[in-house]
This record gives sequence, structure tokens and C-alpha cells, in this order.
Amino acid sequence: MAEALLGIVTENLRSFVQDELATILGVDQQIQKLSSYLTAIRAVLEDAEKKQITSNAVKDWLQKLTDAAYVLDDILDECSIHSKSSCLSRVHPKDILFRRDVGKRMKDITQRFHDIHEERSMFQFSTGVTDKHAEDDDEWRQTSSVITEPIIYGRDQDREQIVEFLLRHASNSQDLSIYPIVGMGGLGKTTLAKQVFNDDRVSKHFDLTIWVCVSNDFNTKIILQSIIECITGQHPNLNTLEAMQKKFQEVLQSKRVGSE
Repeated sequence: MAEALLGIVTENLRSFVQDELATILGVDQQIQKLSSYLTAIRAVLEDAEKKQITSNAVKDWLQKLTDAAYVLDDILDECSIHSKSSCLSRVHPKDILFRRDVGKRMKDITQRFHDIHEERSMFQFSTGVTDKHAEDDDEWRQTSSVITEPIIYGRDQDREQIVEFLLRHASNSQDLSIYPIVGMGGLGKTTLAKQVFNDDRVSKHFDLTIWVCVSNDFNTKIILQSIIECITGQHPNLNTLEAMQKKFQEVLQSKRVGSE
């Protein structure tokens, strides 16, 4: 559980940096330290997960880590939500207070991760495969269409808008229709997509619905292979795959798919 949670938090930190929110809010230094701590901690999580079975001390350390990760993720979510409702003016009193509050909370959570990072040396953990490269990160990002997350309130309008698009525009169009759901990590994009996918109106309207997880590396051959396997239950042969890939690339030639 800790590994999956830290993977999500790490991804959210990347989005936080890419959207330049760290610079706008003046917390670049804290973000750099947090990224360093998370990388080092994730490298020993595989061993820690094993040792917690026989060590209460390790179990307590993992609980501290989990609690801190949830706090950090909450801070990142609040920053994302605030940035969407405000231009983050440098002179507006409300935004000044928000930046000051975020700065203090970031400083506190950075210190918590520093302490957790230092404490890990007590256990002499071995470094494992959880110090992931980009291709390994795709594995924890893999999702299924099964709804396991709690219901997200306030997204009913978004769900209805997407369902309306699928039942009317996409259903009547001869072209490939795409409805990207974009935004920073932690906002519930995947959960929203699952709710739409499992909506009774959608499942009744379409003869076939397929859930395919697209990785950071947008590979049309892999996507087509997954789609064909979902439909036929068999691994497609090379000729079939290449023919469909060519056709698929022609459909997408003038389109751009937004990934989660």
C-alpha cells in the first residue's frame, strides 16, 4: 500500500512542478527536498514491506510514512484546487495568505519526510526494485474499470456531460470521437472515467465497451493489441495487428489524444 501511495504522490509532485505551481507558491526548495526523500524512501520499500511482518518498529515506520504521504497529497490537492479558482495574484490578500499557509505546511511536511528518511537508516533496509524507472512507474499506473475508490461528490455534472457526449455526439458520428479528461493528479480523473464506463445508460447503449489503460508511452500497437485481446480473447497475429495499426494511425493523424 505504501509503495502505491508514494507512487501517486511522486506523480503529483511532478505535475506540481510541471505546472510551475511550486515556483508561483514559492516552495521550490521544499519540493526538491521532498522529491529527493521520496526517491530514497521508495528504494527501500520492498524490503520494508517484508520486514514489517516480523518487526513492529518497521510497521510503525511505514505508518508514519503513510500518514505523511496522505498529508502531502492533501496539500498538493488544495494547491491544485486553489489555482483553478484563483489566478494566484502576488498582491491579493487572499492569495498572499494562501501562499503563506502553504509555505508553512510545506516546510512542516518536508521536515516530517526528512525525519522519516533519516529514521530508515536504523533498519538497514536493502535497496530493491522499487527505485523505479519510468517504464516501471507504468505498472502501478495500470487501472481496471472496477470502481474501488470512494464516491467523489461534486462531479455529477461532469459525469452527465460525458455521458451525454457518448450517447449523442459520439454515437452518431462516423469518425473516432475522443473526450479527454485532463488535470493534475489526485483530482479523481480515473474515478470519473470509471463512473462513466460503468454507467447503466452507457452499457445499455453500446453493444461493446472496452477499458484499456494507456501508459506514458503512447504505443498504438500495444493499445490495439489490448483492444483485440479484449474483444476476441486471443492474442492477435502480426498481419492483423499491422493492418489495424495502419488504419488506426490514419484515424488519429489529425487528432491528439489526451492521456490521464
